[in-house]
Amino acid sequence: MLTPRHIVMAARLLFVAASLGMAALMLGPFKDLEQVFGLNDKTAHVIAFYGVASGLFLIAPRQRRDDLALFVIAAAFAVELLQGLTGRSVSIIDFLAGSAGVVAAWAPGRIEQLRAAFRQSPDLTFSEIARADRRLRRRRPQDDRRRPTPVATLRD
Repeated sequence: MLTPRHIVMAARLLFVAASLGMAALMLGPFKDLEQVFGLNDKTAHVIAFYGVASGLFLIAPRQRRDDLALFVIAAAFAVELLQGLTGRSVSIIDFLAGSAGVVAAWAPGRIEQLRAAFRQSPDLTFSEIARADRRLRRRRPQDDRRRPTPVATLRD
């Protein structure tokens, strides 16, 4: 029977293969290959990093989307630096295009979170909504609850 766990595992395998292929295309001697598909370099960066961010959101459901998006933006920066080491040109515009792809994948989720907040708490301020968000509360580590207090240690 097909479960979400099966879909995530299949997506992880596909993601690894696609990421390796993308790295080979971006860092290898395949300059201007995107023109075969009718794309320019910037459009290819937007599409590639949109795909990476979307794939990462799918394969890491327990991680925060904001953190994953920042990771992919850092990866876009690293790709540009590595392109400079492989003899290809380093371009801040390519980095910005990759970042735009990440934002295009990230923004719909953020907008949906805002819509849910508007539906559930239309009269609260944003700070009150943030305080009520259970995901933002600090959790005490399990070890702190079982650790004896200093006073109890001195009595024993």
